[in-house]
Amino acid sequence: MKQTVSVLCILSLIVVAACGNESQGTDSALEQQAGNETAGAVMPEVDHWLVVTDSIGVELGDSNFVFGQIVGAQFMPDGDIVVADMMKSKISIFSPEGEFVASAGRQGSGPGEYQLVSTVAVTAEGGLIVPDAMGGKLNFYDSDYNFVDAMTGFFPSPPVMISSVTGGFVGLKPEFEQTEEDMRTGMGIYLWTDSATADLEYIKNMIPFDLNDLGATVKTMVLFDADCNGNVFLAPYSTEDYTITCVSPDGEELWNITEEQAAVKKTDEEIEEEKELVRSRLIASGAPAAMAENYQVEEYKAFISMLEVDNLHRLWVQSGLYDSAFYRVYNCDNGDFLFTAALRADDEHEGVTPTICEYGVTGFDPNTDTWSRLYIIHPEEPDLFQTQDW
Repeated sequence: MKQTVSVLCILSLIVVAACGNESQGTDSALEQQAGNETAGAVMPEVDHWLVVTDSIGVELGDSNFVFGQIVGAQFMPDGDIVVADMMKSKISIFSPEGEFVASAGRQGSGPGEYQLVSTVAVTAEGGLIVPDAMGGKLNFYDSDYNFVDAMTGFFPSPPVMISSVTGGFVGLKPEFEQTEEDMRTGMGIYLWTDSATADLEYIKNMIPFDLNDLGATVKTMVLFDADCNGNVFLAPYSTEDYTITCVSPDGEELWNITEEQAAVKKTDEEIEEEKELVRSRLIASGAPAAMAENYQVEEYKAFISMLEVDNLHRLWVQSGLYDSAFYRVYNCDNGDFLFTAALRADDEHEGVTPTICEYGVTGFDPNTDTWSRLYIIHPEEPDLFQTQDW
């Protein structure tokens, strides 16, 4: 099952917001899929392999190494590793050797405190931006991990997935609108600089809110990342459309990729596991049990599950079709295809989702049935990336 914590977190936020406020052609895409689907997917030929080389985290023992629910992790410019823990409502920092360095945040609503951590982003200066999804704010830290300031004033929530760019950040923000006619929910990708008012809208998808079809809201999600030049890469979280678009910092389309993909059905076991996972997460987020029961699991797997830019200005597009992480990698400048890559996963690491960024590769299993661990990942071929630590 490939169901990320980010999707669940976003869905929970939209449901809670709606409760609090309650006082390219789909048909043609579906036609193209008819007769071209499988009940499972065989991973294509892989050009380069990534491997798990180490891990941080224990089931019992030192509390600094016992994670609750990891929702984000990245290498810092100096080699430190920062981990966002949703369940423990804090950020933990480890040295490149895996030693505990510091932590920031705790459960609460005060400065530097969290009600629901959803991810972490590293700034070009070596600082951190950490969204508090339920607290309605972004917390900012300097390169020494000291709390600096909070940005507030977002409605119905702050962006829950973010990518730092020069002078600001790009983020995915849940949306909620209520008119005299109906309620609408959805998601948008925006650029912010110095306030909760977005400076630029890249894309916004809205649909009527339907308590009987909560899963439809997930279909409005757009995957994204940004490069060092401020260009933004966008892809729909879709079971029907494999399209990637690159736009400039001011929103001008630079290039577009569209590829044919065969639809892949989820197994009955995957559907049941996802339904139970979503139900439990929605209830934990404050949604009524009856509402959580109305979540309808999408029958097909999403074509794309993640976009990430590396240190060589390459766009890694993770497929949502396979049991372990598989990528098609493109040139960020023009969208040309470069190579395929995958995580070499055994039974222990099959559910690990890598996070590829400028300074290194980490990973975690968002749906682990044991205990949360942070994995350190390297390429089998050292020259696949160019950093002093890889």
